[in-house]
Amino acid sequence: MGFSTRRARTMGLGISSGELDRGVISGLGLALGFLVLTLVAGGSGMNFVSPISALLVLGGTFGATLVNYSFRDLSHAWSAFKEMLFVRTYNPMERIDYLVWLAHAVRREGLLVLEGEANSTQDGFLRNALNLTVDAQDPLEIKRLLETEIHASYDRSSRAVQVFETLGTYAPAFGLIGTLIGLIQMLSALEDPATVGPAMGLALVTTFYGALLANLLFLPIAGKLRNRCEAEALVRAITVEGVLGLGKQENPIVVEQRLQSFLPIAAAA
Repeated sequence: MGFSTRRARTMGLGISSGELDRGVISGLGLALGFLVLTLVAGGSGMNFVSPISALLVLGGTFGATLVNYSFRDLSHAWSAFKEMLFVRTYNPMERIDYLVWLAHAVRREGLLVLEGEANSTQDGFLRNALNLTVDAQDPLEIKRLLETEIHASYDRSSRAVQVFETLGTYAPAFGLIGTLIGLIQMLSALEDPATVGPAMGLALVTTFYGALLANLLFLPIAGKLRNRCEAEALVRAITVEGVLGLGKQENPIVVEQRLQSFLPIAAAA
């Protein structure tokens, strides 16, 4: 193989680099920038400032979400959001290259070579998979244990996605509720026509806040977390199939062909 051992040990791990994710920061910055530019170009941006409207939308949205989920779920979602801000790359092709490299090493030196790799990797799932293989556990048992871990991890990550999707659902709803409240108050004061225009504008601000929070913050965050969750699950599924082949000391070419089947057609080409 044309890469070093040290390089191979880091392939496709999904370990946070500690660097901010430029895609996330750039996306949020770009959207906010165009939003502010539009507000300023259209007139006074202060027309869109309403602490009461913001309080209603935020308070109602988080309150309703808390009815659906526990404080623990919200805390986990917050932790997932903070992790999302940093680069965490899951590269299935690199994981395949690494497992094929291990298949060559196992054919040359035996299963004990996996013990050193397990001790050197930063990926806890990969470490566990390699240790189970070195211990010559039953392949069906290895598969059962690792797939159980994959499903448990996926469920935890999906929970955070669901929290942000719920926030994205409730925010526009409470924006509309705020608008209805404002309209009711406006209609009750129709005897003063001078107040109708400003009151109508204030009523619509809550809808604006709800739509903004849902489509600029909550739903994009949910999408980003879902993509990472699925990418992690794919790399781990590849890992499971790979270590099963390592345990049988299969031909590296056979291992590679089987693992390639996990990839989308475009990625495998």
